[in-house]
Amino acid sequence: MADEEYINLTHQSRRENPMASSKNKMKLAVFSLNTDGGMAVTKAPERLHGDDWVRNLAVAQKADRSGFEAIIASGRWKGFGGERNSGGITYETYAWAAGLAALTKRVGIVTTSHLTTVHPVFAAKQAATIDHISGGRFGLNILVGWNIPEMLMFNNSVLEHEERYDYADEWIEVIMRAWSDKNPFDFKGSYFDLKQVISEPKPLNKPYLINAGSSPRGKQFCMEHCDAAFLRVKHLDGDEVVKHQINAYKDFARRELNKDLKIWCYGYVVQGDTEKEAFDYLDYYVNKMGDNDEANAVMKELGFKNYDLSKKEWATYLFQFKAGFLGVPLIGTPDKITKQFQHYSNLGIDGIALGWLDYHAGINEFCEKVLPRMEEMELRRPFRNDV
Repeated sequence: MADEEYINLTHQSRRENPMASSKNKMKLAVFSLNTDGGMAVTKAPERLHGDDWVRNLAVAQKADRSGFEAIIASGRWKGFGGERNSGGITYETYAWAAGLAALTKRVGIVTTSHLTTVHPVFAAKQAATIDHISGGRFGLNILVGWNIPEMLMFNNSVLEHEERYDYADEWIEVIMRAWSDKNPFDFKGSYFDLKQVISEPKPLNKPYLINAGSSPRGKQFCMEHCDAAFLRVKHLDGDEVVKHQINAYKDFARRELNKDLKIWCYGYVVQGDTEKEAFDYLDYYVNKMGDNDEANAVMKELGFKNYDLSKKEWATYLFQFKAGFLGVPLIGTPDKITKQFQHYSNLGIDGIALGWLDYHAGINEFCEKVLPRMEEMELRRPFRNDV
């Protein structure tokens, strides 16, 4: 291979992070690509496998060539239990993001970091490294450590809920200073006592920060520190509840912080040439092949209790967990799915991170048939894959 050809293949020029710069009304990402099963809790053989790097890369590169704004990792350290131990096979998100950053050109690469598992000075260096590999496309999904069994693997004690956010406030202050301060700095707080901190190189672009905090303290942290909230939208409770959920973030951020906080959520796509084809496929992998034991284990780990819900409500939540981890459903023909995107945009959603049962076949079909319709409805601008 000639030297010039080698340079063209490997050199990443500085780019804007598309999560920050995109003008699309409805932004798109691929979600949970690094985790076994992705967003589906099912025994269906075509589900995503958490140790298939080649398939991970193929899906990421398809998203990259198709103008998606981001690929967002799901942060898992151990599974939820059950026969298959749902989510137990997963790629570590910083290393995974570095690999994708080197082999994509435009799409934002978002790692997911449980703050108590990685020191902020070390995370600052990891993040800047990935940002340079990508040419400035790095993002960070911040988690404070809600899954207690996972966090106990790292330290046999866990901070209480409110204190986790106090810790996170210090963590984010340290990493932001490490990314920006040109001279060594000292830091002393309740959780960190640091001397002469310096981190070089600096990121090419300010990393794009997202967070899923939903408690009052979590919302405060998200609005103060992040560029976007990454929500589990309460779509089962109706549109008015969803609008209230979104406005609780946007209105406060605008009024109190003079900040245009973006709202992202996640959703699952079940696409067919007819409505019947789409719903038959949904029935196949959820009802016929769905893993009830693991879905029940996931729900209980997330705090859902069957004595708090009626049998009908529990069955509805169980179905939605198996279908797409309680994400917003995008089901039907390409025209129907496009109208669903329009609906969520009208409610105030700025971007949706997507999953499929079969990510590889699903994203190819989605890009072929749904993306052109989204452009026709002016949810997205025409995209040219010419770089």
